[in-house]
Amino acid sequence: MKPPQPGAKVTEKRTGDGIEQNLSRIQIIQSQTLKWLFDGVPIAVVASTTLLTFAGWYSKTGVDLLYLSAGLAIVISILFTRDLFEQFPKVLLMLWRRKILCPRQREAAAPHASPSQPARKMFLEVIQAIPERMNNYVGPIWGVLGVVVAGWLIWLLDTDVLQQVYLNLRTPFSWAVLVFLVRLAFLMAGFVAGTIAWRILVIADTVSKLGKLFDFDLQINHPDACGGLRPIGDLCLKLAYVISPFPILLGLWLVFINLLDIRFLRMAPENLGPLSSTIIFLTIPTAILCIFIFFLPLGSVHATMLRAKSRLQIELDSISQEIHQLSTSLLTRANDLAPQRGTSLEEKIEFLKRVYARNSQIPTWPYKSTHLWGLISTQVVPSLGVISSLVGIVRGFGK
Repeated sequence: MKPPQPGAKVTEKRTGDGIEQNLSRIQIIQSQTLKWLFDGVPIAVVASTTLLTFAGWYSKTGVDLLYLSAGLAIVISILFTRDLFEQFPKVLLMLWRRKILCPRQREAAAPHASPSQPARKMFLEVIQAIPERMNNYVGPIWGVLGVVVAGWLIWLLDTDVLQQVYLNLRTPFSWAVLVFLVRLAFLMAGFVAGTIAWRILVIADTVSKLGKLFDFDLQINHPDACGGLRPIGDLCLKLAYVISPFPILLGLWLVFINLLDIRFLRMAPENLGPLSSTIIFLTIPTAILCIFIFFLPLGSVHATMLRAKSRLQIELDSISQEIHQLSTSLLTRANDLAPQRGTSLEEKIEFLKRVYARNSQIPTWPYKSTHLWGLISTQVVPSLGVISSLVGIVRGFGK
C-alpha cells in the first residue's frame, strides 16, 4: 500500500483554512454607500418618526400612527436582517465542520467518507460566488422597486392630509422640512428593503444549491433531531422573520381601517379605498412570501435527505433481514441448540432490534415543530387583516 504523501494533509488543512477564511471575509454589502444606508436608515426612521410624534401633538392626524407603526416594522426587520447576515456564514461553516456535505455518489462510493477534493472545491466555488451575486447590478434594481412601492404608499397616505388637517406649527417652512425628512427616511428605507430582498433571495438560492450539488451524510442520532442539518432550518426561519414585520404591519393597518373608526385618519372615503386596496394587494403576497421563503430553499435539501435516507435504509434492511434469519434459525433449531448458544442468539437478536429502533427514525426535513410554530405565528395578523377586509366587503354587499 502506497503511503500518503507528506504534503497531502497540509494541502487539505490549507484548503480547510481557505474555506473558513472565505466565509469569514464574505462581504454581503460591498458598497460603502449602501453600508451607510443600511446603518443609517434605522437611525433616520427613528429620528423622523420621533419628530412626527411631537408634530402629531399639533397636527392630530391619525395618519401619523400609520407612519409610526411602519417605522417600527422597518427597524425590527433590519434587526432581523443584521442577525441573518451574521449567522449565514456561520451556518455554512458549521455544516462543513460537521462533515455533512459529501460528494455525490457518482464521485465517491461512500458518503460517510471524509470530504474529497471535488466536494471541497465545489464548496469553495459556492462560497466565492456569494459576494459577487449579492453585490451585482440586480440589487440596485430591487432597491428602485422598493422606492417605487414606498413612494406609492406615501402618496396614498398623504392624500388629503394637507387639505383636511389643520397644522398649528409656527411657520410653514418648519412643517415642510418635517414632511420632507419623514418621507425621505421612508424612501431610503424602501431602497434598503429592496436591496435586502435581493440578498435574501441569494441566501435562499445558496441553501437550495447545497442540496443540488452535494449528498448529505445524515447523522441520524444527532441531538438536533434533524441529522445535523437543523442550522439550515434555523436560517430559513430567519429568512421568513426578516420579511414578516411587513405583512404583520399591513395586517394591522387593515384591521385598523376595517374595524376601527376611520374618521380618526381624517381621510376622505374616496381616498381611503385605494389605500385599503393597495394594502390588501401587498399583504397577501408578502404573507405568502414568508411561507415560500421558508420552504422553497428546503426543497432540494429535502430531496437530498430522502436520498440519504434511502441509502441508510439499505443498512436497516440488512439488519432486519439478519434479525429474521436469526429468529428463523432459533425457531427451527430450538430442539438441537445448546442453551448457551440459544441465549447467545437471543441476545444478538435483541441487540440488533435495539440498533434498528435507535436508527430507524431517519429525518427528511431540517426543521422541527418549533420552526413551524414560529412560521405560523407570522401569519396570524395578516390573516386577521385579510379576514377583516373580507367581512367589510360582505357587509358592503349587504347594504
